[in-house]
Amino acid sequence: MSEFVFGDYQRIYDEPVQRRGRPSQDFAGRGAEKQRVETGRRGERGLGILLASLALALLLAAAFLVLPPTLRVKRLEVRGNTMMSADEVRQASLMHETEYLFSANTAAMERALLQCPEVSSARVERVFPDALRISIVERAPVALVLVESEGRTEPVYLDSRGVAFAFASKAASSAARSPALQSGELPLLTGFKFQDFRLGTALPREYAPILASLASIEASSPALLGAFSEIKVVKPPYGEPELLLYPLHYRVPVRTGPALNEATLRSIILVLDVLGSRGLSNTLAEIDFRTGTVVYRIKEGQSG
Repeated sequence: MSEFVFGDYQRIYDEPVQRRGRPSQDFAGRGAEKQRVETGRRGERGLGILLASLALALLLAAAFLVLPPTLRVKRLEVRGNTMMSADEVRQASLMHETEYLFSANTAAMERALLQCPEVSSARVERVFPDALRISIVERAPVALVLVESEGRTEPVYLDSRGVAFAFASKAASSAARSPALQSGELPLLTGFKFQDFRLGTALPREYAPILASLASIEASSPALLGAFSEIKVVKPPYGEPELLLYPLHYRVPVRTGPALNEATLRSIILVLDVLGSRGLSNTLAEIDFRTGTVVYRIKEGQSG
């Protein structure tokens, strides 16, 4: 009984003693095998990365050789042009004869377009797969000014920012497709001169209220401006500029402040019609609308 117990105990005890050296050997073997597996995997991953890199390089090289001809710009869309023809817009953009869709310098094209006097804003976009789109906003005329060019006096279109952007004579061919040039109601703005004139020259900022008011009236009631043949800017020694309006059908000038509006012009036309119907317009040297009260100045030698 006791031997069995001892023997059994000894057996149980001896087994751990005998097995104590085996795990160390197994662990070393398994560690080496695991290290070989990991080394093999790393090698496979490195080889895979190398092959993938080579494949990507070959793909990029093929794309470099094959894609450019297929992505060449074949079409040009031009939008917003009325005064300028599509070909004039293309030339102003400095677009190359051969352009590729993704290498085309659209920012440079926009800057080049903005150097064109007729263009107020410009945007150039890529249109996949083979087109460029140029969208421009042209300057809208609000008045005409007279300038000296090549020894001649010529009328030039002036926009709401005071930019002289196009000769009226050269823009006549564009009138058929430009609603802005078809109104025929643009007044002649006088009283100043451009120094060293060139297209794109702008008036000083002090004229901004005048031009803004003309643009507003031109947009809503152009016929009101058509009642006056000339608007002369007068700069007094002190204060802001004034305007002298010369009616188309009467010989008496009307003096106003720098900012015109529809109500003022309608009042001026009404007063002129009343004076004309009474035969009094030829006796007046000037009508002053600068204040709320209309002031009449009688010509010298005329009785009031």
